[in-house]
Amino acid sequence: MADAFASLEEAVLRDRYALLCEACEDRPNGAAKEDEAVLLALEHLIEQELPDLARRGSPPTFTDILRSLRYEMVRFREFCEYPVLSGKVVVGLGGSFSAGKSSLINALVGDRKCLVTEVDPTTSLPTYLVQGTHDTPEVKAINLFNRLITLSHSQFRTLTHEERERYGSQVSRMLKSVVVAHNGFNWANLALLDTPGYSKADEESSLRTDASIARSQLNSAQFIIWLVPADKGTITEDDIAFLASLDKHIPKLIVVSRADKHPEDTIGKIVDLVRQTVTQRGIEVLDVLPFSTRPRQPWSIAPLQEYLEQWNHVYRDPGFTRQFKRQFMAYENYLGEARQDAQRQLSRFNRILSLSDDSGVQSDLQSLQRKCKNDLQQLEEVCVSLKEIQQTFFRHLKQIGDRLTIPLDEPESLSMLQYTAVNLQSMLQSLATLTGVTLPHDPDLELWRPLTRDFPLEHMDRLLRRDSLAIGETWQPLMTDLPLKNRERLLRHDRVDDRDIWQPLMGNEPLTRLDTLLRRETSRYASLQTLHKGAKE
Repeated sequence: MADAFASLEEAVLRDRYALLCEACEDRPNGAAKEDEAVLLALEHLIEQELPDLARRGSPPTFTDILRSLRYEMVRFREFCEYPVLSGKVVVGLGGSFSAGKSSLINALVGDRKCLVTEVDPTTSLPTYLVQGTHDTPEVKAINLFNRLITLSHSQFRTLTHEERERYGSQVSRMLKSVVVAHNGFNWANLALLDTPGYSKADEESSLRTDASIARSQLNSAQFIIWLVPADKGTITEDDIAFLASLDKHIPKLIVVSRADKHPEDTIGKIVDLVRQTVTQRGIEVLDVLPFSTRPRQPWSIAPLQEYLEQWNHVYRDPGFTRQFKRQFMAYENYLGEARQDAQRQLSRFNRILSLSDDSGVQSDLQSLQRKCKNDLQQLEEVCVSLKEIQQTFFRHLKQIGDRLTIPLDEPESLSMLQYTAVNLQSMLQSLATLTGVTLPHDPDLELWRPLTRDFPLEHMDRLLRRDSLAIGETWQPLMTDLPLKNRERLLRHDRVDDRDIWQPLMGNEPLTRLDTLLRRETSRYASLQTLHKGAKE
């Protein structure tokens, strides 16, 4: 490090010192200065009141919940510090380290030096790209003290993994995120979020970055572009597992990068294999597009630009409330399950206590019963306290949202439910195996598939067992606009003795044959009728 300082010119050294001072700024500034008191109140709820509540009862995953809330709070501060982001539709770029995310962004803006492509993945430094108005890119950053600072584009370009060797400093570790405004970015309502790779490929000695941070960053986006390097041959198991852990409601687009590494026919096979693999794993994607940054290649960036143009007209949803609500719901779900377990255990003690006559056993059971009641009461108190914290949290959140003119109301719990497709064939086979029933033939997969997807019901008659000729002739007129030729049979008028039993219902007449209508003339009702007559007498 001393050698690095010795080799620097005075002007470079002064610039580096000024950059370090900027990165360490801890005084309120920017738009968030107006909301500092509210932001501090939100952070107090996360850093003080929730941990205090957790000491009285919390799920095993509370550490993950707290970490997600902290990260989401940092992201919310970014939007408050730089309000331009609050009006943007965020498109997150994800993938493994060196998947080509930054290179893709550079190609979109037509500037090979727009973003740094050598950032150390362990810094977890997300970078937003928005539309700019100046010839020179404008760079803003949020530091560790949640303050907005200004960087020159040349200073931003120095934030590489070689920063320490070249300058003897690590400014990137003092920053949480960066916003780059570039006039080559053509979509005014979009913000591309370049996330650090969740793993460093092909290096066993490399430490994995914090996957939960990358997951939170992508879950905050309205759309996700996931990059798969073509030299991998297909999508990796790590990528599949990571995609499966993301919010299923966020539309996802897969881009096969570095398509120039293989012949055109090979790339076509890779694209088909990736599409087939994600479909088999139940991961829904909009499309799989090949892409190369090299000129004169058949894989143009135009298809991706068409998707960006569509997303540019989508209503923006910052997603803060859903992310915060998701963490509170995880806490609530644990408390609900814990309360149910305590109530079931208390019911068992009560039942056993009523069956035992031994005084010693009764004494022990009563002791356990009291402890169970105390635990249940404590869980009830924790539930009430959590509800109060949650209400206060979203009230503060809405207060800031009103100033930024973005909706930040607490979402309904039902709107947070995630639905997944089910395989009716496997469920039917498992049920048959469990009950010991031998199916006459294997379940027809194509018959049930339309019920699990948004497909036309081509086999509806067979599903409803209307393919039988006799049944079809009887019920067909009710399903289509045809004369009711079988009305006598449908209404049971084909029985000579019962032809007139329905007439009172249609003619507003006294029901003289009510027992026949309700089929109470059979012998199994005789005892009830006799009992009823005896009661009258």
